[in-house]
Amino acid sequence: MCSCDEIFGRRFLPHQLNTAKEPNTQRRIPVTLGFQEYICNACRGLPEEAHPKTPHYGSTSKIVRYYWREIYFEKTTRFNDWAEQQGYTKEYIAKQEHPDVYKSIEREVIEEFKALHETRPKYTYHEESQNDVLTKNHVEIIRLDGVYVKQDERRALILDQGQTYTAEEYAARYFEQRGYNVLFTESVPFHVLFGVFMWMLIQDISDPKVRIVGFGSRTAFDQGIRNDPSTLILTHLPEDFGTSGYYERRCSAIDEHFQRLPVDTPELLWTFDYWTLPSSDLCQYLWAHRPEDVARARKIIEILPAEIVRNILKYLIQSYWERYLGWPDLLVYAPGEYFFAEVKSSKDQLSEFQKHWIYDNTAELHLPFKLVKIHKSIAPIFT
Repeated sequence: MCSCDEIFGRRFLPHQLNTAKEPNTQRRIPVTLGFQEYICNACRGLPEEAHPKTPHYGSTSKIVRYYWREIYFEKTTRFNDWAEQQGYTKEYIAKQEHPDVYKSIEREVIEEFKALHETRPKYTYHEESQNDVLTKNHVEIIRLDGVYVKQDERRALILDQGQTYTAEEYAARYFEQRGYNVLFTESVPFHVLFGVFMWMLIQDISDPKVRIVGFGSRTAFDQGIRNDPSTLILTHLPEDFGTSGYYERRCSAIDEHFQRLPVDTPELLWTFDYWTLPSSDLCQYLWAHRPEDVARARKIIEILPAEIVRNILKYLIQSYWERYLGWPDLLVYAPGEYFFAEVKSSKDQLSEFQKHWIYDNTAELHLPFKLVKIHKSIAPIFT
């Protein structure tokens, strides 16, 4: 750790100063040298390296994704200074009681870094464009037109025959009017498949790295119950769960698990039903617990060939946390045919997770995939 971070580290992150965590294995490594001079590029007079966060809800702008570290340092310092002036000794209590102040400071800091980037940029944005990703991976694009109506500042809907639809619903109607069935997917049903079919492997108590972990019930959270000790779920999880290190460490056990998994659809469905209950803890942990998501996961098994379902599980187990997001919006199917479709409205772009999934699909999954792009028009392309 560079000595330029020492004041912040000792004030706000003392619990992180004695050990570090290896990303691929989650193994704890002791820190023996502590803060040293001229470790970071800035102190050495070198250009800063960008390590942007992947986009997620509430954090999609490049400023927030590229300057996340600087924003965190500055807003944490400012809010703690304010909290101490108000007599608080615990930052989390001040944040709970004054979320408006915390958000105001956060917005102020983001705007300052936005202005700073315009005059003296610290990072250069390097991200592959959507068109480049689609071209390199030979993705078929279905172009539709739609009449957009503004719902609020954050979302627009598409008008058709006097009714409004989301972009995904509008695309689904387009396919249904052409004789297809449509299942709304995105990522969560694949989390369900993973949890149900892999729980016995992942929660194997003979694994030396498995330990008991506790987390709040996701069902209770959905019901608005927060911080209730009675809803705590205690279950078994390996400390390196979801990493590529887990896959490498457990490769033999993983192969044995897949040898025991069914290879035909009826047996996969029976196993899915039989394992839904015992896998519930892992599914809760993965936020893959809602009945509607379980039903969609089961439908996926009915639609896709059994070998494809097994390949999806093999793909996810190799590095779950890097591969669990970015799945397409729709599974479109008819007798003897299926394909996945990602739907984008006129100004919407692929996220970094979605770009990553498209590359992985080309290299590993080989699932039929199309992009539906809905452009603005005076009248819908179909009625």
